Amino acid sequence: MMTKILLFLGAIIVIIIIKACTTGDQQMNDTSRPPAGKKLTSLKDNDKIILVENISHENIKKALTMYCNAYNKNDYVAQPRLYTINANEFVVVFPYDVDFQTFCFAVNFLKYPTGITPTPTVRAWTTTRAGDEWITEKSLNKKVMLFLAVDDKEYDNVFLTTQDNIGYKLGFAMGQEKQLLATPKENYILPSITLCDLANKKFEDFE
Repeated sequence: MMTKILLFLGAIIVIIIIKACTTGDQQMNDTSRPPAGKKLTSLKDNDKIILVENISHENIKKALTMYCNAYNKNDYVAQPRLYTINANEFVVVFPYDVDFQTFCFAVNFLKYPTGITPTPTVRAWTTTRAGDEWITEKSLNKKVMLFLAVDDKEYDNVFLTTQDNIGYKLGFAMGQEKQLLATPKENYILPSITLCDLANKKFEDFE
């Protein structure tokens, strides 16, 4: 009986692994895009920045390719730019800007890229603006830090801490988008790298 149970559990694990690999392959290969004339071409000032650590150059390129494949099917929603800091530390910015919701999706996507292990460390920063999805009066017009909590087991949200340490859980499911926390999951810290630090450095663009 125990042998059958172990075989059954083993089969389930194999199916999950195969499904994850297949999904990753589909995301890598699905390169459909709108006409090139719809690409974002006007640079827009913004301070959105994502720091990704503990990932290889090959794997972050795969993750950004899958992200663009997922979000740029009908319109060019996001055109991220990648800077290499060292062999396993990278910075992602959005020179043409991106809406706050899609920025949050990028943070989650880079934390849990399909078929890529080990899980990288991801933390992001921006300043919120009027009209941003999921932003309330307590987080409006503030510098915020976005991240995935170490004890998070849902995988479909991000956590936000404002510069004055007000915390939110931003869930992607309907009705879970902006949950005020009694205490933030992490206190706000300044980014270790700023946009000014990236001036004149080589970069790779994704679309």
